[in-house]
Amino acid sequence: MVFWLWYCLALLTTLNAHTGFHLPLLPSPEAHNFHHLKFTDNYGAMGFLDELHGTNKNFRNSEIYQRHFWSLSLAPLKQLYPDQQKKE
Repeated sequence: MVFWLWYCLALLTTLNAHTGFHLPLLPSPEAHNFHHLKFTDNYGAMGFLDELHGTNKNFRNSEIYQRHFWSLSLAPLKQLYPDQQKKE
């Protein structure tokens, strides 16, 4: 029973992280998206080992970090917290 519970939770968190969508009541996929963007940050599944080893410094200093939280809203977070427009 414990194995199946762990398996279902692992599958759910993997699906959530790879959808790219910030779904309500689920953890933010922003850290995992940043990992796929740079491949030099955010190696850990839950983030505490990245904090311990300092492999999330670039992520914490980025604009994307503003959207890295659990949301209870149904509105997309990119709409609530849009990316800054680059000045040309």
